[in-house]
Amino acid sequence: MSNYFGFSHIGSIAIAVLVILGVMSLYSWSIMIYKWLQLRSIFNKNRVFIKKFIETSDKSSLDAFAKATESIAGNIYLLRKESYASARSFLEVVRKDLESGFPWLASIGATAPFVGLFGTVWGIINAFNSIGNVQSVTIATVAPGISEALVTTAAGIFVAVPAVIGYNILHTRLSNMSEELEGFLEAIK
Repeated sequence: MSNYFGFSHIGSIAIAVLVILGVMSLYSWSIMIYKWLQLRSIFNKNRVFIKKFIETSDKSSLDAFAKATESIAGNIYLLRKESYASARSFLEVVRKDLESGFPWLASIGATAPFVGLFGTVWGIINAFNSIGNVQSVTIATVAPGISEALVTTAAGIFVAVPAVIGYNILHTRLSNMSEELEGFLEAIK
């Protein structure tokens, strides 16, 4: 990696920062992909059940379909037959479960730039320490150390931006699905 950017060396702190950022990136992408697939599957199952609910007048076949589809909407329908409070409680538990992983995305999106900035500050301190050991300072002696130090900030931003975008997209998708399920629960009241 250091040859690609034209660096003759990269410090151990910068390497550690880049490794931490790499782990943060992998973790955030794992969460985003998993949550996207999970929410898409749940959304599709709910849509199928709600469509069947609207089209079907036979309650016994709807009960069997609700059990077979394993959709949240189907479970709400079945629990609503017991009590409204049971269905409401189930919906809250499901929502909290589906929000798992979101705090990690938010934290990675918020902290990755600062982790990268730490690497930059450390690299600039080292670059200026090296400059102090040279008799004649030119841009050629300063630029490599500064540019090497800035790589960690760029990496931090590169990790943070997808995490923040992923969080916002997934959170919006979950909010929309929750509103739809709330509406369904109220409709079958």
